[in-house]
Order: sequence, then structure tokens, then C-alpha cells
Amino acid sequence: MMNYSFLDIKKKIEQVDFFEVVVSSVRDWDEALDERDSDDFDVAWTNAFEEMKALSYSSDTDEQSSKCVREFVFKKIYSLTGSAEVSGYISDDIGLVVDAALKSCDSEWVENIFEVYCSGRFPV
Repeated sequence: MMNYSFLDIKKKIEQVDFFEVVVSSVRDWDEALDERDSDDFDVAWTNAFEEMKALSYSSDTDEQSSKCVREFVFKKIYSLTGSAEVSGYISDDIGLVVDAALKSCDSEWVENIFEVYCSGRFPV
């Protein structure tokens, strides 16, 4: 299981300036997103996504909680960047992290993604 619970994640991402620091760490979003499209990162991300998709939520409340966090993140990032594309990437990343916690999935790769965000950087 992840070292973070859903509530730990939610509390962390709702901290003042959490996403502001991440967003300010990127000088060129086009370049950062291009790096994310590299084969290694893309394959690892897709594998993690498929792993999460194959697992069930333990309740409808968990599924709704995941949707709410994704929406919160998307809106927050959009307010900071004005980019739906950047908002989608970050929302999807945090969604993977939340789903791993809610579905009790032990994914070192997903946990590492969250650690990168917690260090104030955008994972590439």
C-alpha cells in the first residue's frame, strides 16, 4: 500500500502554494510536456494507469472522491497556467496517486510521481 492515505494526499495538495511552487518550477511547458511524451515515461505512466483502471474502488464514495480531487486539481492548475493541456496532465497524475491510495495499490512508480510533486517539481 502507498505510504500516503487519501486524506494525506488531499491535505498536501490543498496546502497554500503547493501547486504554485510546482508550476513556477517549469520555464517552458511545451518542453516539459514533450519530455513527458518520451517512450520511457509514457510507457510507465500508461502501465500505472492501466493497473489502476483494472482495480475497483471499494465504494462509490471513493470514486466520487477521486473525481472531486481531479476536478479541484484541474481547476487550480488552469487558474495558474491558463492551459487545459497542462491542467490535464497534472490532474491525471494526481488522479493516479489518489487512485493508488483509494484502491490500496502499492505502486512505487506512482508514489515516486507524488514525491516529485511534493518536492515542488513537475515530473518528467
